[in-house]
Amino acid sequence: PPEYARERAPPRLYISCNSGARIGLVEDLKPMFKVAWNDESNPASGFKYLYLTDEDYKSLKEGTVGATKTKGPDGEDRWALDDIVGQIHGIGVENLRGSGMIAGETSRAYDETFTLSFVTGRSVGIGAYLVRLGKRVIQMIDGPMILTGYSALNKLLGKDVYTSQDQLGGPQVMHPNGVSHEIVNNDQEGVHSMLDWLSFVPKDMNSPPPRVPPG
Repeated sequence: PPEYARERAPPRLYISCNSGARIGLVEDLKPMFKVAWNDESNPASGFKYLYLTDEDYKSLKEGTVGATKTKGPDGEDRWALDDIVGQIHGIGVENLRGSGMIAGETSRAYDETFTLSFVTGRSVGIGAYLVRLGKRVIQMIDGPMILTGYSALNKLLGKDVYTSQDQLGGPQVMHPNGVSHEIVNNDQEGVHSMLDWLSFVPKDMNSPPPRVPPG
């Protein structure tokens, strides 16, 4: 369970290499939903709601969507979408809820025990956020920490400002700004560094730190 480290108080190690949390799409629904525009000739003016035709709504398995029955301009039945639930567990808010839970647990663990993270590869979104919440960070030279990929940012900015993930969260960014405390060249160096850190901390929060007998 996520609270294991806090309950037993050993050092909490997090090895990060991930693609972040994702919200899936209900593929069966994508070709079905339609848009009720404020002005059909000018989509830029916005829309009133997304809807399904009566035929499409009835073809879906019960519980796939939450919808309110309404009438179209020609008197036809429409189902205005309130919620999209889907038929497969784990592609929607469950993913984000789990990410929020582990983020909160990581933050509490930092206050209650020793936390250490090793970024061994690209860490995106919640994966990078967890690293930051753990505070103490070892980063591999080709393991960028990013919240959003460079291509998405370029689309948002409307031009090609960034050309790689390293420009956003590579060691040349994260080490000078103090997020990463040590840079390693490979996994072996990273694990060696983790063991080196552990040699200076107690085996749990209720034990004294390691001591070297006087020479």
